[in-house]
Amino acid sequence: MSQVFTLITPEEKAFFAKRLADLCTEKQEKVLELIPAFEAVVLGSVLKLFRNRIRFNALYNFMLAKSAPAEDVAKLLSSGKGMPDYESMYRFGEGMMGILLPDKKSAIATLLGGQLGAKSSTIIKGLTLSYALYGYRLKEFDYDALRDYKSFGEYYLPATSDFYTLAPTKIQVALVDILVLKDVLKGDTFVFDEPFVAADDRPARNYKLIAGVIVGILVVAIGLFFFLRNDGSEEVNDKEETDQIIPIDSLTKLNDSLTKAVVDSAKASNDSLVSLTWPEGKAFQVPKESMVVDFHAYVTDSTVVTPLDLTCTELDFSDKTELLASPKTYLFKQIASGMNKFKEVDVQIQVASEKGAIVAKEHAYVLKNRLVGEGLNQKRITVATLPNSSNNQIIFSFKKRSSLK
Repeated sequence: MSQVFTLITPEEKAFFAKRLADLCTEKQEKVLELIPAFEAVVLGSVLKLFRNRIRFNALYNFMLAKSAPAEDVAKLLSSGKGMPDYESMYRFGEGMMGILLPDKKSAIATLLGGQLGAKSSTIIKGLTLSYALYGYRLKEFDYDALRDYKSFGEYYLPATSDFYTLAPTKIQVALVDILVLKDVLKGDTFVFDEPFVAADDRPARNYKLIAGVIVGILVVAIGLFFFLRNDGSEEVNDKEETDQIIPIDSLTKLNDSLTKAVVDSAKASNDSLVSLTWPEGKAFQVPKESMVVDFHAYVTDSTVVTPLDLTCTELDFSDKTELLASPKTYLFKQIASGMNKFKEVDVQIQVASEKGAIVAKEHAYVLKNRLVGEGLNQKRITVATLPNSSNNQIIFSFKKRSSLK
């Protein structure tokens, strides 16, 4: 990145400031003062991903699954009469914030409101729209940065120094503390799995030498083959080959048994799956033993109002990393889909780990980020650790909010 990190051009900032000022009944000059602070918050949360590959994976999944509100962004950043669909932009921005700025929004709003003298509604809406703008930019213009973890780090590492350029002086120290950026901004060298090597700096491969070695190996192998073949008795070889011939009737029996095995396997596969449907949605299949089956029954039955605790045996974390050993994408996708259909349902993810409470909480946030990555509002997900447990355990606790509230 050759220029200072920014979400929008100088011309677009004027239109954005006008829209946000009208939306929040704030002075346009005050909004223009806030925009660099919004950009600093976004940049800081992006830089924090250098230390959190799990959150990068959640961002990657979210960007892969969601479309950026391009038409609404165009309206927001222009002087036309058409109004953007703010609700659509809020949903997209909240999804981005749930991954990049989990549980930090209130602290950021308090800091910016107190130090920069703006309304809390202006701060919250401005931040949410800023994250929507970043998601749009990442999706439409900087998508190559999401190619992998290394590419992301390589793309944004040069912008590290821009944080202090964007953040107003009087909030820099507090903002660094809230975002926990000291380790990122102190100038350490980052290693993203392996050192970066630009395409032009990679040592050229000697393809002629490689081809020569391969040809030499083939020549030697062919020579050994003919030498060993002629060295023995052809009569013995013929007998050995004859002994390996399978009679026609045996081949037929083998073919029949293989065909039966395939049919039995397909039948067993169908018997192990169940087909479900969300309201106004397409049918999907999950294993009969999946917790999605019980979750589906719970949310679709309006007569059931008591909470539901489901122990999840489909997910397991790797012993070597803090990542899921078998992600089971269908589980996160269907839970998010179901909860987005039934807005009154919230979930608490409870995790126990034999490695202790700290690791258990990290695992809980991994699961939360996966649901956020599937488009579920992070406000509807809480996390907790299970006390006094020496075994690995994951519980999804679902609760329906009363419609009378």
